[in-house]
Amino acid sequence: MSDVTIERRGAGAPLTPAESHAILRLAERAHEADGSAPLSEQFRMSVEARDGENVTHFLAYAADRALAGYAQSRSGGVDEAASAELVVDPDHRGTGVGGALLAELPEDVRLWSHESDGAAEGFARAQGLVPIRELHFMGRSLTSGTPWPAAILPDGHVVRRFEPGRDEREWLRVNAAAFANHPEQGALGLPDLEQRMAQPWFEPDGFILVVPTDEPDRIAAFHWTKVDPPNGRQGEVYVVGVAPERQGLGLGKAVTILGLDHLRDEGLDDVVLYVDDDNTAAMHTYRRLGFEDRQVHRQFARP
Repeated sequence: MSDVTIERRGAGAPLTPAESHAILRLAERAHEADGSAPLSEQFRMSVEARDGENVTHFLAYAADRALAGYAQSRSGGVDEAASAELVVDPDHRGTGVGGALLAELPEDVRLWSHESDGAAEGFARAQGLVPIRELHFMGRSLTSGTPWPAAILPDGHVVRRFEPGRDEREWLRVNAAAFANHPEQGALGLPDLEQRMAQPWFEPDGFILVVPTDEPDRIAAFHWTKVDPPNGRQGEVYVVGVAPERQGLGLGKAVTILGLDHLRDEGLDDVVLYVDDDNTAAMHTYRRLGFEDRQVHRQFARP
């Protein structure tokens, strides 16, 4: 561990383009070795954008200045602990790099592992961390298996697509309200939305809105689907949300089905999604629509 040097980047000292590239390459090497991506979308995008707002990057260098590991800590909301992700280059594992990075993170940090029983989870448990949250990665075939029912909208609601330049502010309002208790999704702001809209996979036609017939600029529910890579065969239930004042009308199930219809009609073979273990209503809906567990991601903390 004495040969590991930790350098910190953040507000006032952002990542350089070379550092960003090196981190992404390290993550690719870990993905190839482990079979799962060590950085989730938000964390990876912060590396790509060299983001320093509410984000701290930790770069671990070996004695020869090779990038041996990386960690990122993201500030939580009010009364919320920071969340973090950590990755060690496959050639430098077992040398103290992970422990050195963990020691730099806030004491109350929540550390993600994105593969059940994988390298990150093994590291967290070896460091004495305990699981505090589970995120289910679920999927189903779009071409076989249990058929899903037709979408039924309540009276007074119609479907349209997200329109850039028209719907950003209203979507942010509904998203924040729908995910008020979700530490990541509910905190999205306009820069976060614009960053996603700039991605190659963004397609407004796959961003489905349900709106009141008499108030077409107000969003009652939404289903943002994602296909990444854009020419891939797998789609994602990226985000589904219902405005709190419209809950109890069956909109969540209806808009989920509308998204599945869209992905199927696009000719895709498979669809996946992520859902928190404690979101029992959503878990129930997805299971009834034929989704099954494929992986469990866990968040760890110091006891």
